[in-house]
Amino acid sequence: MEDAAIRRRRENRGRFLRRLYQESEEEASEYLDGYEVAAELGLSRQDAERIVRYFEDHGYVRKIANAGLTLRITAQGIDFLEAQVPPG
Repeated sequence: MEDAAIRRRRENRGRFLRRLYQESEEEASEYLDGYEVAAELGLSRQDAERIVRYFEDHGYVRKIANAGLTLRITAQGIDFLEAQVPPG
């Protein structure tokens, strides 16, 4: 796999997690449809599934069993994102 493809996947994962974070902080429901989030970001369903698997492995998202790709960001995912922002 080329470096550009690796960078693109990493960037897509970051955008996806940031969107989950943003939606969880601003919307009434903490649960989101991962396929819809991916579509808003211009990503495919396959990309969404790959990204969610990756974040589940790291404990950053939790998927509801047997509910498509309905998921929420976890406290660990929130902490990870917030740690990326320099104190100010």
